[in-house]
Amino acid sequence: MGDYYNDLSDILIKYDFALETLTTELNILIKEYEFNNKVNPVEHIKTRIKSRESAIRKLKRKGYEITKENLILHVHDMVGVRVVCSFLSDVYDIVRIIKNSKLFKIKSEEDFIKNPKTSGYSSYHLNILVPIHLNGKVEYIEAEIQIRTMAMDFWASLDHKIQYKFDGEIPEEVADEIYNCSIEIKELDKKMYDMNTIMKKYKDSCN
Repeated sequence: MGDYYNDLSDILIKYDFALETLTTELNILIKEYEFNNKVNPVEHIKTRIKSRESAIRKLKRKGYEITKENLILHVHDMVGVRVVCSFLSDVYDIVRIIKNSKLFKIKSEEDFIKNPKTSGYSSYHLNILVPIHLNGKVEYIEAEIQIRTMAMDFWASLDHKIQYKFDGEIPEEVADEIYNCSIEIKELDKKMYDMNTIMKKYKDSCN
């Protein structure tokens, strides 16, 4: 284990730098949006760097040797940011401003809102490359951003707890109920979106 720790140390500090850069730019983008639109679309933001132990477990589970090269190639969520929004329309606004940022490079994206996972999981995933400056050079570090509504975040939190409780082997009856809850969450998000549209209409008529 000691050799693993030493081998990964230099790349882990780069993940720290990338998270700082990502968080700063994201806050600037959101404040700029708020200034231009007079509304903040974000309820809260959570950030984390996957622990060394968790990264090693993931590589072992995938059958890869524990090296920094494999960490870079096969663990795409070492730097993780979750942006939780009030309304469904806010999710796509946040996606748009991130994609329009001149700082980031978009590596890949997956819209699990329009195309949910079989479990019922919904969220919008962006994998981006974040520039960091180290020893006079610029490197790009991968980070994963998940953008979702409060309702989606509630469901994902519940699903995570159930997955942990059953160690990933969820009984069919429980899995069916989780999926049914995801359908109800989707309907709730639509109702909230419709309500927000009505509120905007009244607000515009008063201006």
